[in-house]
Amino acid sequence: MPPAGGASAEERLARALEVIEQQSARIDDLIRRDTELARQNTELRELVGRQAEQLAEANATIAVLQRMVFGRSSEKSGPAPGGDSGDAGPGDGEKPGSGKKKPVKRGPGARSGRRDYPGLPRFEVLWDFPGGGYCCPDCGEPFTLLGDHWSGEQLDWQVIIRLVANCQRRYKRQCRCPGQQTVTAPGPPKAIGKGLFTNGFIAMLLTERFGSGRSMNSLVTGLARQGAEISPATLAGTVARAGRLLAPLAGAIAERNRDSWLLHADETTWRVFVPGDGAGPAKFWLWVFIGADTVCFVMDPSRAGKVLARHAGIDEDTGQLLPGEDGEPRRLVISSDFYAVYQSAGRKADRLVNLFCWSHLRRYFVRAGDANPAQLRRWSDAWLDRIRDLYAAHDQLMAAWQEAAALPAQGTQASAARLEKAHAAWDTAITVIDETRREQAKGPGLQEPAKKALATLDRQWDGLIAHRDYPMAGLDNNLAERTIRKPVVTRKNAGGSHNPGTAGTAADIWTVLATAELAGLNIITYLTAYLDECGRHGGRPLSGEALSRFLPWNASPEDLRTWAQPPPNGKTPDQ
Repeated sequence: MPPAGGASAEERLARALEVIEQQSARIDDLIRRDTELARQNTELRELVGRQAEQLAEANATIAVLQRMVFGRSSEKSGPAPGGDSGDAGPGDGEKPGSGKKKPVKRGPGARSGRRDYPGLPRFEVLWDFPGGGYCCPDCGEPFTLLGDHWSGEQLDWQVIIRLVANCQRRYKRQCRCPGQQTVTAPGPPKAIGKGLFTNGFIAMLLTERFGSGRSMNSLVTGLARQGAEISPATLAGTVARAGRLLAPLAGAIAERNRDSWLLHADETTWRVFVPGDGAGPAKFWLWVFIGADTVCFVMDPSRAGKVLARHAGIDEDTGQLLPGEDGEPRRLVISSDFYAVYQSAGRKADRLVNLFCWSHLRRYFVRAGDANPAQLRRWSDAWLDRIRDLYAAHDQLMAAWQEAAALPAQGTQASAARLEKAHAAWDTAITVIDETRREQAKGPGLQEPAKKALATLDRQWDGLIAHRDYPMAGLDNNLAERTIRKPVVTRKNAGGSHNPGTAGTAADIWTVLATAELAGLNIITYLTAYLDECGRHGGRPLSGEALSRFLPWNASPEDLRTWAQPPPNGKTPDQ
């Protein structure tokens, strides 16, 4: 029998088992909750990691945008306090690797005297008191003229638009000889037969429109201020007709540019408002290719590799360079940024070498330091110092190469020794960069902007170190970027072109202007001379020997000297 007043052993056991079962259920529930919390914790950690990467990327983007909008360009400005200390990037006011740049003295006393302008017309202006002379304010006795006091010279800027009335002299025969009885002197060589404008006006129009990047509305407004009310359609029609006259010249420049063994290349967007399909505004692409003595702009609706292939002579099917005119294999070196089209061409073509821009790479390290100054500023500055040292080594290599190429035979031994020493300096600088990038790539905990910069350096390494074998080319592609800047300014001011035809005309005009400037010519003088010659040929485009005369590499020294001068006395040459 169970003890009085107490439960039996079976009942106590049953209650104990029930409690154990309840506790087991609670334990199982806690285990499930712990597993769920662990899973959620893992997901949250991954989310926080992704958000941290996004935040770092956003900070880097914000830093870049702030530098673009509010800061000074790293390509132009010197080192700022707490910024790129001691670093001089390509395009800075000092040569890369030359240390701190010297301060430029400005203001009064900056130089010993003002510059003379002997080519400008000089006008003397006499200043006197109202009514002439001066009298004593007390008794009224006139002062005696003592002489003149020259207070200095100033430049005066005047825009003069005038109407030129052309009058051709006529002569009548007085003798009894057979033949024409009357003759008329030749008139002005009009490039556009019944056009409203002189050749000098057209040259100025093309210079302002495409050389200075002014919009058509700006030109119309400026002419109206000077009393010349001209419609935009009239100016646009003149530009179109002048573009047709310049087309053969641009074509000859493009042909020579294609034969260049070294090309600096870049591209930018261009807007065409009424494309051929009538579908509304379209995005075109303006390409620039710079050779030794030519600049060629190509307007195309595509940014694909076929544009590069057509211009550079690359077989689109095989990706190999087409042979030259003599049938021999060609070689080609392209200096560019990291755009995939140039990389793809370099991987496919056997004799095509990519030279990638160190200035573009440098920007990645600058942006990394801006994105996280607290952790990456010193890291970024160290990399900028290494790139600066590489620029200094490349300057030595370029100078040694130029000396070796220019010196006569008796100086070859000394120049060869200097060239070898310059190569050793380059190898030292690039080895430091190579070892550092490999070591840092293995290190843990590097911030995302720094990883991106190192990944870009690793990805483009072959094209970056190829500069050693081509010291005649710069380490960066700033030449192409500076050249394409004028069309970019035009795009910002004018928006784009009306149709593909006017876009192609703009590319031809930029080709002619940029090539003339590369040759050191004054584009107003040069364009006026070319249009005058077109006028002498009946307003038709030039060809043959007449065209060859205006190609800068074929022009005579006398023509080059003439075209390099500004318009005489501040006037256009046909005045």
